[in-house]
Amino acid sequence: MAGSVVHLDEHADSPCTHALVIGVGKYPHLAGGEAPVADPDGMRQLSSPPISARTLATWLLAEYHDPGRPLGSLALLLSEETPTPFVNPRTQQAHEAETATIDNILTAVTQWYDRGDSHVDNRLVFYFCGHGVSQGDDMALLAADIFADEHNPLNSALDFAGLMNGLKRCRASEQVFFVDACRSNSDVLIERSGARFAGRSPLGAGTRPLDLPRRFHIPYYATLSGDRSHARPGQVSLFTEALLKSLGGAASDDPEGDWRVDTSDLLKAIDHFMRQPRFAGAVAGVQVPSVGELPVFVLHQLSGPPVVPVYVGCDPAEDNAEAEFVCREDGLERLHRAAGDVDGEAPDSEWAIELRFGDYDFEARLGDQDVRTKSVTVRPVFRRVKLEKP
Repeated sequence: MAGSVVHLDEHADSPCTHALVIGVGKYPHLAGGEAPVADPDGMRQLSSPPISARTLATWLLAEYHDPGRPLGSLALLLSEETPTPFVNPRTQQAHEAETATIDNILTAVTQWYDRGDSHVDNRLVFYFCGHGVSQGDDMALLAADIFADEHNPLNSALDFAGLMNGLKRCRASEQVFFVDACRSNSDVLIERSGARFAGRSPLGAGTRPLDLPRRFHIPYYATLSGDRSHARPGQVSLFTEALLKSLGGAASDDPEGDWRVDTSDLLKAIDHFMRQPRFAGAVAGVQVPSVGELPVFVLHQLSGPPVVPVYVGCDPAEDNAEAEFVCREDGLERLHRAAGDVDGEAPDSEWAIELRFGDYDFEARLGDQDVRTKSVTVRPVFRRVKLEKP
């Protein structure tokens, strides 16, 4: 393997999933970089994107499961303050990830296109985490060397709409995109670059050939058009963690006897997490995930029962600050929250836990004379348990 590829199934001659994962955190020409420009439009270094990209890449290799389209390849590009090898969890082989400059990204895109073009039933997965800017329907994903070209900084950006349009001609019939970046305007970049230029793409636009099956493509965005996304320094981003928790079970259903994640339920679950104060904190409900088109198909199949978010609380809510909570399964204590072990900033908040699909008994104890119980079946997307006074 060479270049950006960290996993390749060279014997795959049947439908596969081919992934391209990009995480850009170190930007030499933004504030805090080695050669910052005078006006980077408020943009600075990011620590979350490389961590988020590594985490998603690891998940794809270790947990992604689609019997009809197993993972055939994974390409990874990173820009991080302290580069370290990426270890493939399947092989334990260490790989030096290519730097996410625009030239390396464009090369990786064409190679990814070619791998996807090998079969009409292939699936393409694209993930980008880093700085992004938008104007109308145009979106620029900023490579590590943004502002390297002082005459036109967006020559170091990937034109996301151009990327999706260029993939119309690729034989892969399912194409899924995850864009974990801001979609707000950048006056500096947009004014300098002129109308309708959102960066570069190696793929020429064109219509889908008539002899190919219909293309189902879905762009998932971390936020609404015109809005900013929110990262957490030194941690996986909010959107990416919500995505992974959703894929882990919150977005699944079992209408055919096994737990599958389809594209519609995935959006619903991500949106749920992004609205929860216990998950998203101060930006709960502020950063709203969205999609472009949303054709529905199965994206992932769980290897076991789903893990589901559960919110346990008293009615009235002010009793949460004094309650002792217990969760039992088959009569055995599974989880426990001691009385007074509360969030000092939000003492009335619910007890937020995660449980596998199944039947549980919940108890809230506020003294010997006030014990509240309830039995609940936990299943996706989430379960809220209200324990009322007897």
